[in-house]
Amino acid sequence: MKTYLLLFLVTFSLIQSYGQNSEEINYGSNLEKGKYVTISENQIYYETYGQGAPLLLIHGGLGSISNFMYSISDFSEHFKVIAMDSPGHGRSSHVDSLSYPYLAEIISQFIDNLKLDSLYILGFSDGAVVGLQLAADRPDKVKKLFAIGANIRLDALSESSISWMKNDMIEWAKNKDGWWSKNILPLMEQPEKSDIFLKNTQKMWLTEVYVENSKIQSIKIPTMIMQGDKDGIKKEHAVELSNYIENSQLCILPKTAHFVFGSKPKMVNQIAIDFFNEK
Repeated sequence: MKTYLLLFLVTFSLIQSYGQNSEEINYGSNLEKGKYVTISENQIYYETYGQGAPLLLIHGGLGSISNFMYSISDFSEHFKVIAMDSPGHGRSSHVDSLSYPYLAEIISQFIDNLKLDSLYILGFSDGAVVGLQLAADRPDKVKKLFAIGANIRLDALSESSISWMKNDMIEWAKNKDGWWSKNILPLMEQPEKSDIFLKNTQKMWLTEVYVENSKIQSIKIPTMIMQGDKDGIKKEHAVELSNYIENSQLCILPKTAHFVFGSKPKMVNQIAIDFFNEK
């Protein structure tokens, strides 16, 4: 199994190479479309595109709205896309601590603030973990969930992935010539607090349990579990998640690592569109 370090390097090199040929819209920095809303004293940044049923996009850890730069255009042809920077991430304001329940609570309030009565959620990585919690906690709001690269426990990761998070992640992110320092750090309102953010992310990632099994088993809404077959998350875990959720589907993408949007963006987009549009 590839280490998380290699997966992240592949992921972000793909982002850079694709970005050179991507559309002119700078998703995540399109300030003409961007807005802020205050949630529990947090300034949450989001961008909205398209018309139709609301589709909330929740990005991965250390990421931003730009995680979806190859998806928003396709999705906006079918849905009202609401892409947000999670608390402490991207252009949203700094937070002093991070946890999956905290992220889920703030995003739950975000949904209420925007008066979204019924919506779809597509979550990637940490966003998928939060999406699972929201699917369990807010069935009154969340109609369907598409969860990509989710793990609800630390031991769902390979040993090499855990080792990278413990020993190498912060140094990797702080590399001034690296992807994170060049692309995400400049978005932050308080870049001087980036060390706190990285340590809080590391602490959250190294938590033994992200979401309790019982909460996952309580999910009743239609759910798609998607994962690349070369992800640092064990494939058996994706199968386990799918088995926990009564009304679920499972999709394992061949020759694909964690960042499925870099490897097979059009395929992922179409599977998601078909899933959400299915009656």
